[in-house]
Amino acid sequence: MKQYIKVFTFAFLCQISALSTFAQSEMLNLSGLLTQKKHAEIVIWSDIAGKKSMVTSYVLNPENSRFFLAIPYRPEASYQLQVTIMKMGHLRLERDFVANFPLQLKPNQNVQLSLNPAEFDGKTSKGMVIQKQAPKPQTASVSGKLVDWKLGGELLVEKVVEGRLEKVAGFIVEKEQPYFTFLMPVQSPGFYYLSTTRWKKRLYLKPNDQIVLNVDGQFAVKTDWVKTTAENKILADWTTLIFPVTGYGYNLEQRSKATVDSAAFSSGYQALQPKIKAFLQQTNSPNAAFNQQFKTVVRMDNSLIALRSMLYQGGKKHLFWLPAKEYANVPMQYTEILDQNKVTSVDLLQLGEGNEYLNLAAKFSLNGLDEAKRAKLGDAGKLQVMMAAVPNETLKSYLLKSQLEELNVVNYSEFKAAFLPFAKYAKPASVKKKYDNVLHQFASDTAFIGKSAYDFVLQDVNGKAASMKDFKGKVVLIDVWATWCGPCKAQMPFLKEVEEAYKGNDNIVFIGISVDAESAKQKWLDMIKEKDLHGVQLIDFSGKSFAQKYKINAIPRFLLIDKQGNWVEVRCPLPEDKVKLKTYIDRELNKGV
Repeated sequence: MKQYIKVFTFAFLCQISALSTFAQSEMLNLSGLLTQKKHAEIVIWSDIAGKKSMVTSYVLNPENSRFFLAIPYRPEASYQLQVTIMKMGHLRLERDFVANFPLQLKPNQNVQLSLNPAEFDGKTSKGMVIQKQAPKPQTASVSGKLVDWKLGGELLVEKVVEGRLEKVAGFIVEKEQPYFTFLMPVQSPGFYYLSTTRWKKRLYLKPNDQIVLNVDGQFAVKTDWVKTTAENKILADWTTLIFPVTGYGYNLEQRSKATVDSAAFSSGYQALQPKIKAFLQQTNSPNAAFNQQFKTVVRMDNSLIALRSMLYQGGKKHLFWLPAKEYANVPMQYTEILDQNKVTSVDLLQLGEGNEYLNLAAKFSLNGLDEAKRAKLGDAGKLQVMMAAVPNETLKSYLLKSQLEELNVVNYSEFKAAFLPFAKYAKPASVKKKYDNVLHQFASDTAFIGKSAYDFVLQDVNGKAASMKDFKGKVVLIDVWATWCGPCKAQMPFLKEVEEAYKGNDNIVFIGISVDAESAKQKWLDMIKEKDLHGVQLIDFSGKSFAQKYKINAIPRFLLIDKQGNWVEVRCPLPEDKVKLKTYIDRELNKGV
């Protein structure tokens, strides 16, 4: 009864606060068009008595050049619009150009802008034009209040792109005035997510929808829907139904406690299954398309509850803040539920958790394999099992992308074994881009692998010349490092462990090649003594003779030469992965034995 009174009181107070949401500050709408197809971010800044604060933001990409911003107007504030144009860097988007424009705003105003990056000069307001008449695309609004919003911060709206979430807009929600308003283009119905750094809330938006809600700002556990739609009411009822197993951390086992209550979670999860089945049978909305998508939501969410809770990390129960690895020894009751709720349709890609489910469900296909079988398969073999577990060809493409991001392939040989067999699935633009980027990292390796390594001579600690010819008939592991390189020094203890494993084996030699400048030669010699470095130590002054020839642009780098003096690999696993590195070495030592 006390809990009921508490919830009722929360809802009542939220309704009262909703009535005064927009009395706190008058709102105005700012929309516009970026005339060039670019990645960009629009940010509105306010300045009150010299204190600058970010108010709201909107993200643009080449496929979406229109922006929509709702701005709380304050007469004492001056406003500025900032446009950051992005460009593709080596691995990610990077800032290309920033332009700032003062804004003259009035309450209850609707402003239409046109922004032309070709005219930005950084000194004047060229490039921004206020439009008198502009096309008004279909939009949806989401507004309300964050209750118990103790610290203040940014609230985001995210959209779904290929089963993942991408930021659409941000709103700085102040602790003192915890109200927010989002105005977004919604050309076709679909799922969006309200999110903070602590929680995400799924919404379903159609063109012209107006949603008003008051959300518990701490964990989004309690929500009062002041104005909603039939679809969002169903989503809210669904969230309430599964809350007993989806609290903080997404399940009972992860509710910020060090101890794990597996029995409580298992009991609660299994007891929920008939209720979920009944809920799905009884739930219906006037929106037939939503009804079909909601079936996917239920099956996916139900599966994710189990998949997230059963993860193992190094043989121990996975905690939600650690990265996922693999599944092992999952109880049969979970396997049965996962089989019953398996999702294999491309509808997954319309949900923000779709990619996560796809990846975890594919990993679950390894559950029946013991450690010996997993070790024998290696990363390439395990990927083959995972890809075979996904029957849908389109979903295979996005699983491939996920694994391109996750699997730590270190050279072309590993890329070839793991990913080359699935090249035909790298057809969607985003998948092909990721595939090509990973391949590009290792493409230069093929120019050296299998070729002779006998074409360089370097100086040793005594100033004498040493050539690779001196080590003919031996397997050679080379460590390229420098005295100024922190990651290089971090690998030294692990390298010593590898060297110790081959102590007394005359068929292998370990060589260190420093790329320090000639002026740092004494520092190099001192570090060899300080770190008690073993093996043969050589120096390649500033990398001019060795590193540049073999296109070594980043260190540490470990390279392997076979007994015939040919390159086996010019990019080996780091010594911290001792088992994997020894696999490379042992394979060469055992050839011809």
